[in-house]
Amino acid sequence: MAKIINNIRIKRISAKRDKILEKIKFNESYLNVAKHELEEKNVKKIQSESIKIKRFLLPLEKRAASDKETAQWFFDKKLKKLTEKQRLPRLAVEQTYNRIIAKQGKEAANEYKADAILKLDSELEELKIKWAKHIDEASSQKNQEALKYYKSQIIEQSARLEEYKKNLELKAADKYNALEKKAKAIDALLEKKEKIYNDRLIELNKETAGSMKNSDTVLEINDLLMLFDGLRAVDELSFNVKEGEIFGLIGPNGAGKTTVFNCITQFNKATGGSIYYRNANGEIIDVNGKKVHEIVKIGIVRTFQNLELIWELTVLENMLIGAHSLYGAGFIDHLLHTRKLRREEKIMKTRALEVLERLNLLEYKDVIPYGLPYGILKRIELARTLMVNPRLIILDEPAAGLNDAETEELAETIYKIRNDYKCTIFLVEHDMGLVMNICDTVCAISFGKKLALGTPAEIQGHPLVQEAYLGGTMPEDEND
Repeated sequence: MAKIINNIRIKRISAKRDKILEKIKFNESYLNVAKHELEEKNVKKIQSESIKIKRFLLPLEKRAASDKETAQWFFDKKLKKLTEKQRLPRLAVEQTYNRIIAKQGKEAANEYKADAILKLDSELEELKIKWAKHIDEASSQKNQEALKYYKSQIIEQSARLEEYKKNLELKAADKYNALEKKAKAIDALLEKKEKIYNDRLIELNKETAGSMKNSDTVLEINDLLMLFDGLRAVDELSFNVKEGEIFGLIGPNGAGKTTVFNCITQFNKATGGSIYYRNANGEIIDVNGKKVHEIVKIGIVRTFQNLELIWELTVLENMLIGAHSLYGAGFIDHLLHTRKLRREEKIMKTRALEVLERLNLLEYKDVIPYGLPYGILKRIELARTLMVNPRLIILDEPAAGLNDAETEELAETIYKIRNDYKCTIFLVEHDMGLVMNICDTVCAISFGKKLALGTPAEIQGHPLVQEAYLGGTMPEDEND
């Protein structure tokens, strides 16, 4: 009973502490978004002011120009207008030309096209002849007083625009500093509350903390057992995954690899054994006590063997859906589209674009995934896992269906995610080339039992692993 009460307290305090952490992260992210918004507003204001200046200078430029220059300007404007006007008729000629070829033959079609194009070209030629004469007869003499005033206004208006830019930058800096000051004051109060909750959690977690021996361990699995109608899919399996490493789980088909993943992410509740996870705050969490939807919130995300993208949405929209668990806005916020929701949407969109850019996927942000190369789709799915700030990413056969070039790109993406986002990667994979090239540690299993654990080189040379992959009688069977 005492243990149950203790777990309830841990859960309640953790929930309160996590809300505080979310607010701190929100403030940090919002400052970046606010800075970007202020810069965007300034760009729009400067563009608007530049247009006003151009409108002011245009009549001065006309007065300062010679009659010849003015005539040339009007001719260019009329020629552009007529060319645009003829765009659709010329397209119609091409369409009619193709229809006549099908019905009457190419000779009749060529005759029609020549007449139709001649009429359109004659319009252009008539305009050119008319204005060429007018331009030739026009005077090249400029109004010197008007020209002098025009040039002085260019200098004056340019200086005024620069001054306007500086004032906008100063105002934006003042607004940002005020926001930053307010955010720091709020964060200071939140951090005090966070410390109180953390200290309390350390006391309550002392019993659980003793279960994970090494401080550099992110995931610890002890004697994991998973039975399906008496069949041992996972048979008392134990291993540790260290922080920052790429850990590979390998084995023949039906060895129980995906079942291990399902137990970690609570899609399957383990029959026996323990699964402990160390979160970003250093707390040790009993994963078996969590529900499926709570796994993402503690920092564990996974991909599946099959692509789980939403094909009707763009790549960017798929990324935003990946962050749905981080939204703090409630039903009313969504109903009324409140300021809080709009801020969160901007923060998530900014993060999604940043992730896509880092992983060289930004060019696909507005593209529907359907029809993209399979290797790109796999990398997009990987990118989506980063939307929830994961600490541990579990990849279920990420290279399945990829060719050699796509597998190399995938390996580079996995390295980049591990290094840039300080994530631990835990993967199941049949492509031994990929596993041996990128993994720091490899665990080999067969029929749910551990065969060997070590570096890729050690696993490659292990006799039990070779036997499991190449066939033969297992030592356990010989004893039977």
